[in-house]
Amino acid sequence: MNTLDAQLASRLHDMVDGEVGAEPPTQMLLTRGRRARHRRAAAVVTASLAVLTVGGVAATAAVQSSAPSRPAVTAAETPELQLVAAVAASENVSYRVRVRSGSETTEGAFDPGTATGFLNSSSSTGGVVYLERLINGVRFVSSSGSKDKWKQYPGKHDRLAYDRALNSAVGASADPKQLFETLRRAGAKVTQAGAGVYHFEVEHSGDTFVGDVALSADKRIAKVTYKRTSRDEKDGQAVTSTSLVTVELSGYGLPVQVKRPTDVIIVK
Repeated sequence: MNTLDAQLASRLHDMVDGEVGAEPPTQMLLTRGRRARHRRAAAVVTASLAVLTVGGVAATAAVQSSAPSRPAVTAAETPELQLVAAVAASENVSYRVRVRSGSETTEGAFDPGTATGFLNSSSSTGGVVYLERLINGVRFVSSSGSKDKWKQYPGKHDRLAYDRALNSAVGASADPKQLFETLRRAGAKVTQAGAGVYHFEVEHSGDTFVGDVALSADKRIAKVTYKRTSRDEKDGQAVTSTSLVTVELSGYGLPVQVKRPTDVIIVK
C-alpha cells in the first residue's frame, strides 16, 4: 500500500472510532480513490494533448504565413486572352477609322447598332476615288469624276465596303469587324511586345497576317499595322502578293450621323 493509501486508511479508522462493530469501508473507498486519481490523470493528459494540438496548429499557421506568397498566374494574364479582351471591348460599338495602304487613304466612321456610317477614300496620285454613305443599312456610293452623283444600291447592308474603298488592294481585311475576327481567331500566335502592344501571326482564309496591335488607355484597339501575304494562282502559276496596311481606330461610342445624298440614282 502506498503512502496515500495508508493515509486514507488511517483517516477511515479515525472516522469510525467510537462506533460499536463498525469496520471502515476501506476497500470500497480505496477503489473510489483510485478511480478518482485515474479520472484526474486522464483529464490532465487530455488537456495536455489539447494544448499540444492548438500549439501545432498555431505553429503551422505561423510557418505558412511566413512563407513568401506567389501570385497565381491566371489564364486572363496571357497575351492571347488580353488581346481577345481588347477586341471584345472594341466591337459592337461606334468608332472613327483611318486606313492607309499603299498610296490610298480612307477615313470614315461607323455605328454597327444602326448600320450607319461613311467612308471617304483618296489617293496621293489621283484625288478622290471613292465615297460611301450607309444610312440605316441603305448604301449610297459615289466615285471619282461624279462626286455629286450618287448611286443607291438595293437591299440592306450591315457594314461599309472597305474592299471598294481601298480599290480591292487588301480586300475586306481592313474592315474592323473582319480584322477583329482575325485577331481573335483560334490558333493565332500572340506575344506581348511592350506595354499595351501585342505582336500577332495568324492565318485566315488562306492568307497570312503578321503585325502589331497597340491598345488605347481604355484597353481598346487603337492601331493595327500588319503585312498581309496572299497566295493565288494565275495562268497555272502560283502567285504571291503582299500588302502593308495600317488601321487606326478612335472615337469609340461617339454618335455617327450621316446626311442623305440628294442627287441619287436608284440602282435596280
